[in-house]
Parts: sequence; structure tokens; C-alpha cells
Amino acid sequence: MDSYRSELTSETVVGGGLAGLVATAAMTALLVAADVTGVMNYEPPRKIIDKFFPRFPLPLRDAAAVLAHFGYGVAGGCLYAVARRKQSTRAAGITYGALVWAVGYEGWLPAMGILPPAHRDKTGRALTMLAAHLLYGAVLGNILGRRALAERVPAKPGDVSGPSGNVDRLDLLSRLPESYASYLSDKDPAFTATVSPVLEQSAATQEHGVHVRFVPGGVQALVDPAVPYPQITEGVD
Repeated sequence: MDSYRSELTSETVVGGGLAGLVATAAMTALLVAADVTGVMNYEPPRKIIDKFFPRFPLPLRDAAAVLAHFGYGVAGGCLYAVARRKQSTRAAGITYGALVWAVGYEGWLPAMGILPPAHRDKTGRALTMLAAHLLYGAVLGNILGRRALAERVPAKPGDVSGPSGNVDRLDLLSRLPESYASYLSDKDPAFTATVSPVLEQSAATQEHGVHVRFVPGGVQALVDPAVPYPQITEGVD
């Protein structure tokens, strides 16, 4: 049933990079807040630049720290997108964020003498960096998950051949929870063919419900973290 792209494409890499950029921005907002409140100062990206380029003028070191921070986040997004190559979830992104944190703050940063291992570092900085990486992963996983679902759903209900071909209605309804089957019971075959792949994806993971939106000339559907499973909401765009 899985119809997500399995091949590596430039679109996969670029999409991952853009998602990584947005996730890094969210992470940065948390770090700035921690800096303002005094929980943490002298952030790790600046420590890294000071370690490798101590003779750079101060303004140049500040700029290099920002560029390195966002560059690392973009590269991490590309790597995540390439490694997954299928449906992403927020949970998978959080796991990835935790892995990136562990590799850096228990691995290469202490090995290079830039920071002590996280378990021996200052509590405020260690917890802040862990939280920032978990936020990074959550945003990254959520963005790429929504993007993959949007690519999967046909735009027009007139195309009755979905990713799995024509819908066998009785077989489809038997695989769905009662609320989803009831929702499709009075829908025409074209509508069912468009929406059913997303309903099946939601039923497979049982994490989130589905939002169906009516657009000019068609209908679209997506698994929406804001909708509890197994509910369906509708909207008009």
C-alpha cells in the first residue's frame, strides 16, 4: 500500500534541506529564549567557531556561528529526508533529533575538547540543548510528513484510479475503523478513490485523524496531527 517515493531525487534532498532550515529556526528561537532568561549563555555554535577560528574578528565569528548553526541544521534535514525516503512522522523526527544531540553532545564535541560530555556539562545548557534538538526533530518530522502526504493524494476526484488502482469498496470499508467506513458510505467512487489512501494511512498508524478539504475542481485529504484519531474534519479552501 506504500506508494511513497523510494528513489533518491534532488527534490528529496532540497525538501529535506528546507525542512531543516525551518526546524533550525524553531530551535534557534528556543535557544535565544534560554539566552535571554539566563538559562544558557555562550551557545555551542559560537564555542565551535571560537575553537577553530580564534583569530577571526568578533563580528565575523558571530556571523560564522550563525551560518554554521543553520548550515548544520539544513544538512541534518537533508540527511533525514534521504535516510527516511518514506512517510515521516513527528515521533520519527524526535528520535532523529535525540540521535543528533547524542552524537554531538556525547560524541564529537567532547572528543574535540569543545564541550564536556552532556552528562557532565552544566545542567541548564545540557537540558536546553536536548530540548532544542527534540524540537528540531519534531518540526522536521512533521513538515516532511505533511509534504509526503500531500504528494500522495490525487488532486481531483474525477481520477478514480488512486495509488493502488480502483478501489474495491467492500474490501476497503472492512479495513477501516467504523467512523471512516461510515464517512465513505454515501460518497461516490471518485471521492472514495481520492480520500481512501489517506484514511488507510491514518488507520495504519492510528496516531492522527484526517482533514478533508474541498478545493476548486477537486478534493484533497491529509493526516492532520490536530485531528484526533479516528475523526475526520472538513474544510473549504
